[in-house]
Amino acid sequence: MQLTNKQMKLLAKILDTIYVKGPISRIEISKLTGITPATVSELTGHLIEDKLVYELGEDSADNKGLGRKRILLDIAEGHSFYIGCELSEKYLSFCLSNNTGKIHEKKIIKLDSGNQSVVLTVDYFINELKQFILFCSSYQPKAIGIALPGHFNEKEKTIYSNKVLWKNFNLGAVLDSFDLPIYFQNNVHSMAISERIFGGNYKDQNFIFFHVGRGMFCSYMYEGNTYGKGNFLVGEVGHTIVQPGGELCECGKIGCLQTYASEAWIIKKSRILFENSNSTFLRQLAPDKHSITIETILRSYKMGDEGVINILNNAIKYLSITINNLPMMIDTNKIILHGELFNEPELTNILSRHLTQNEILLPIDNKWDIVFKKYNDVNGALAACGLAVSNLLLQY
Repeated sequence: MQLTNKQMKLLAKILDTIYVKGPISRIEISKLTGITPATVSELTGHLIEDKLVYELGEDSADNKGLGRKRILLDIAEGHSFYIGCELSEKYLSFCLSNNTGKIHEKKIIKLDSGNQSVVLTVDYFINELKQFILFCSSYQPKAIGIALPGHFNEKEKTIYSNKVLWKNFNLGAVLDSFDLPIYFQNNVHSMAISERIFGGNYKDQNFIFFHVGRGMFCSYMYEGNTYGKGNFLVGEVGHTIVQPGGELCECGKIGCLQTYASEAWIIKKSRILFENSNSTFLRQLAPDKHSITIETILRSYKMGDEGVINILNNAIKYLSITINNLPMMIDTNKIILHGELFNEPELTNILSRHLTQNEILLPIDNKWDIVFKKYNDVNGALAACGLAVSNLLLQY
């Protein structure tokens, strides 16, 4: 039986609820969505028949009366597969995941400044994506998600960015090269969307996803949607002022957070250290200043390089100021911190101490949690898979 447009809209709402609240019973779905129990039963029957949802079993916590126990529904793993890609200055990453976020295949192509063998062009990206799709052809992927280092300019089919590489990256050519549905989104918004549907015990809460990389950006998930994604200034936390009279940022302002805590500026300052200090361990770890990466800097930090320690501890101090300010302005349950800096335990310990010391004590029960999400090069590609799942399955 073919569903009407109205039924398809309700189906997407029900499926979204199971993704973010499951395992969940039909009656709970009805209460949360306002859809009648009869309609919920009918439409979940379609989802079960399609093998996208399955009956997990009786709800062991249901102790009401002696009647029939509620049957819990959950998302069936392996219903469908999706290709995810992330465009980054550091790498191209590709992965194939199933509809619950389990990665089955992945590929990383490093693009750091020390690697001169790869020149990133649109044609190069299209060719690599074609090869990866061919490699994954047995899974019959349903859609492609692409996480962007900026915002998608839908009219021009380009990326809103102040970098020439991305401004001239022709996404229209990408769309023309594939038959599968393709979805584009800012990489940090993609990560927030992915956390909502794949993210374990903090799914569907109001949360902030704070990414620190070459630049930095915050995505805010509010009541199931990314907040302010149509206003490209919302989330540009790197351009908030943390040090009046500080360094001149590329945006034209003085004292932006980005000039102290972004990877690009940390690398810039470490290169100056490399040139001017005979005692820095960076000289042992890199043949020249252009070969310095964030990995090099973190290694030097572990070795006790005083100059690098000063750069990174300063970055953490200003990050803590910003993080402590966010819950004062935004209704959030959690702040998820993501970036290669946070893979260093000593830096996360220092950040946690700063956050605790500056915590505002108020006579309220509403507290927020800080979560450090483990960074790896495939996180953005998996987020793009989540973007594809969200658009293909959960959006009417």
